[in-house]
Amino acid sequence: MEKYELPLVFFTVLSQMSVGMALVLTWRTLRGEVEGLRFYWLATGLVLALASIAAILHLAHPDRAYNALINLQHAWLSREILGATLFGAAVGVTFLAKGHKAMAIIASVFGVILVAVQGMTYAAPAMVAIANGFTMLLFFITVWVMGCAATPLLKLRPAVPALRQGIVVCIAVLIAAPLVWLSGGTVMQMTAHSWLASPFYLASLICLALAFVASRHGDSRPKVLFVLLFVGVFLSRLVFFGDTVSTIVNIGHLY
Repeated sequence: MEKYELPLVFFTVLSQMSVGMALVLTWRTLRGEVEGLRFYWLATGLVLALASIAAILHLAHPDRAYNALINLQHAWLSREILGATLFGAAVGVTFLAKGHKAMAIIASVFGVILVAVQGMTYAAPAMVAIANGFTMLLFFITVWVMGCAATPLLKLRPAVPALRQGIVVCIAVLIAAPLVWLSGGTVMQMTAHSWLASPFYLASLICLALAFVASRHGDSRPKVLFVLLFVGVFLSRLVFFGDTVSTIVNIGHLY
């Protein structure tokens, strides 16, 4: 399982879920539904904390995690760590401010910036199939889907239409991407075949499809729906990190 970069999978999925929760909470706060309640922002912060633990475990020397910030001028990874830190700080201040509207907006802005930076960090040039807008698109879809999926677990009114739309978009993008890559260069085609042959890829689509069916019942089974979506997104992220082919494997051959 080493090639699937489990710490990065947990970090990206959980951090993007946290951003999604922050965006939903901000929207609900602006509508006057949740202002003055700290619990929601505490939950958002705890999810981000779990993501941060996974990120630290990915480092070769976790005790020197602060070194990841020393190359902000050139490294997207350093910018990602800074973005996560700023987002976490904003969520913490919003918690202390009891979900004040201004702080909620600031937290959401930092969250969006974090995901945008992640979209650049993991769109490695050597991974030609994902070295484009696909990575950022996939990450923001995760924000959309997991943010909506977590809403009922916070005892908030579920956003069923938005969730169902997000699931459809997620499935469509995951199916379309390999089909597009089949018409690309050698490494792109290798990535397409790798994804399509992956049991994790098929399982992720099945979980997402089952979640879409389950979502027809609205908020009757929020926990089941959340588990299906989390597993589906998690498996698709395993494929993203583990089955995307690098140009390194094709050195010396035609592209």
